[in-house]
Amino acid sequence: MTETDGGAGKQALGTVLAVSAAVGLGLAVALSRYAYEGGSNGITVAATRASLMAMGLPLFCLFSGRSLVLPWRAWGHCAGLGVLTAMMFYGHVGAVEFISVGLAVLLFFTYSPMIAVLNIVVVRERVKMANLAAIAIAFLGLILMLGISLDVVDLRGVALALGAGAAAAWNAVWLVRRMQGHDPMVVTTHMALVAAVVLLGLCLGVGTIAWPHSAAGWGGLSAVVVLQATSVPLYFLALTYIGAMKSAMFTNAQPLVSIAAAYLLFGEIMTPIQLLGGALVLGGIWLMQISGRRKAGK
Repeated sequence: MTETDGGAGKQALGTVLAVSAAVGLGLAVALSRYAYEGGSNGITVAATRASLMAMGLPLFCLFSGRSLVLPWRAWGHCAGLGVLTAMMFYGHVGAVEFISVGLAVLLFFTYSPMIAVLNIVVVRERVKMANLAAIAIAFLGLILMLGISLDVVDLRGVALALGAGAAAAWNAVWLVRRMQGHDPMVVTTHMALVAAVVLLGLCLGVGTIAWPHSAAGWGGLSAVVVLQATSVPLYFLALTYIGAMKSAMFTNAQPLVSIAAAYLLFGEIMTPIQLLGGALVLGGIWLMQISGRRKAGK
């Protein structure tokens, strides 16, 4: 096999891993509705997912020859990032307890333009006109999605989805600025451990543990936990083969998978205005990624 053939093989494998991760994460959000209809709640689903990751990721690191030791300063950052991860874990799937799958995933995906805004405001990053246009398009989509919905949807779901998006945005900016040079799988492991402690503490502290009381409910809970716990490592493996830019492009399939699954499984239909708003959000994200890819190629 030539070097070119090997490079093509890595690209193909990375693409398969990234697409598999996107499909898994997208299906997990939609299937969480089975858990809620079966009697569970968002905090229980999120805590169970975080607990499995907190057990599985250390084993993955050890079997792959990674040391789990981090400097104290780096671990301090992981503690803060873990709290944000707990917010992201809960809000991402917890929003579906109160609002439709499609609206929940599209609101969460506003984290990408939020990252751009944080980079402009906090990092003082020089902004290109293409990025400003992308941010404007994405937030116009957000306004369209919410403008006709706030009087008929549960605001708890809206707050959870947007809060999860904001946590994901802060998480991404923090990781880039403070955790460069550390193995991302090891960092993610420590973040998952902190997130599990936070979510389990919330469950036990306020007495909100609610296990499903039906087979379908347990199936939904199991699907969320397994799909999300396996998709995250797949995504990080994809990064090593095709890089962050291409991997991020494939994550845009997540809301499409969630919306399609919600329609096929539960008959959920978004209004034309909501679909237009969602298309604008994804279009703004795509424009930002294309702009970043061109910048990286210079």
